[in-house]
Amino acid sequence: MAMSKDLPLIHVAVAAIVNDRDEVLIARRAEGVHQGGLWEFPGGKMEPGESLGQALARELDEELGIRVRHTQPLITIDHDYGDKHVRLHVRLVDRFEGEPHGREGQPLRWVSRTGLCDLEFPAANHPIISALQLPDRYLITPDPGLQTQVFLIALRQRLSRGDIRLMQLRAPSLDEQDFTALAAQVLALAQGLGVRVLLNTAPELARSLGADGVHLNRARLEQWQPEQTCGLLVGASVHDQAQLNRARGADFVVLSPVAYTASHPDTAPMGWEAFARLAQQAVMPVYALGGMSADDVVLARHHGGQGIAAISGLWSPAEDQLP
Repeated sequence: MAMSKDLPLIHVAVAAIVNDRDEVLIARRAEGVHQGGLWEFPGGKMEPGESLGQALARELDEELGIRVRHTQPLITIDHDYGDKHVRLHVRLVDRFEGEPHGREGQPLRWVSRTGLCDLEFPAANHPIISALQLPDRYLITPDPGLQTQVFLIALRQRLSRGDIRLMQLRAPSLDEQDFTALAAQVLALAQGLGVRVLLNTAPELARSLGADGVHLNRARLEQWQPEQTCGLLVGASVHDQAQLNRARGADFVVLSPVAYTASHPDTAPMGWEAFARLAQQAVMPVYALGGMSADDVVLARHHGGQGIAAISGLWSPAEDQLP
């Protein structure tokens, strides 16, 4: 996201605090202040020379009277309000001591992750809500070809392990008729196991089949208008800043290639530093793709990502591979 050079960048420490019921704590901003009356995630401006951890500990003590015991990266967001621009450094606070209470008189509420969508937040907070509702692993299926029954058996085995909650059905070798028939079976299988399914196809077909969402490849992203996918979870494949800008309005993007991948041996990977720079410029959660496995989730989150997306790296072990 392009930021105005006329205003200083304000660094803000933000906490997405979850309790043992997996509810998220939010607070209402006072009337008469910037974005007054809206709900927000607790936190505040980082003081000069203050680390993120120090700022978060201070703010949560001052605002809520709690002591932070464990956090992990969630997302970093740059947002330009016009009159100010901010960089939100968001941490997921999953362990704390004390009972949160509004020490500054602010109303508090514990809300389910899905319930966050029903409340009004500042625009800069919307990517935080998306990040809280997305898992750290996004499975992209191998192309099943015409071996659809073998594929469905392997998919059931894979999803039954319980570690995948979001997947993309990608079947470029199938025509629309065969893809439609397979997608109907995949949706029944995956949704029955609590897995959300995005279809790599036209948005209107994804909607007609009852998919949870649609994944936009490069060609569809170029033609995409957000109103076409209203009500669908939208992911998009991007490779550079221009495509990242084009994907504005999507719920998340998949950025690649981060590392070397055998499927594209002639494509130079961007590496983690470039990934981190682009992820910071994004206005939505970003998955790392290309040479990824489940072991890279922590590394991806450390570099500002939501987690990892993968085909073989998440479809493995070998007995689940298609022949």
